[in-house]
Amino acid sequence: MAVFVINEWLWSDLAGSNGPQAQREAFIVIEKLPVSDHQIVFIEGSSFDQKAWNLCKSTNPMIVQRIAGAYVANLRQNSDRCLILKPEAAAPLPDQLASKIKPDDHYLVQTQLSVAGAILVTTDNPLREAVGEAGLNCLSREEFLATYF
Repeated sequence: MAVFVINEWLWSDLAGSNGPQAQREAFIVIEKLPVSDHQIVFIEGSSFDQKAWNLCKSTNPMIVQRIAGAYVANLRQNSDRCLILKPEAAAPLPDQLASKIKPDDHYLVQTQLSVAGAILVTTDNPLREAVGEAGLNCLSREEFLATYF
């Protein structure tokens, strides 16, 4: 079993912002994660969490709302596949690492540090580089899709 910290690319892809192929791939993730042995982890109220709820309530095409609803029903509310951390339970971010990543991304690395062996999945190359230099596991979106989906 792998535990993933996924950044907001998932929600941009699902919304169709990155084209129809990326949207299909995001759908596959939402469809297959609940029936896999893997988990996702995120901090409650984080950007990842907020963007998911925003898609559920958005005026995007109905299919986007339906897929976002499937995420909530089949993944977010499935404690075997989704671990939701309270903000106060998140691991502190070491100053040396914090200085190498954008403040908006701090929560992602804090989430990763909170769960032993968690793998960050991101499209942000500077973030991948900083996390890798810190000895933490990180995959690009493409590596994640090819390896796990």
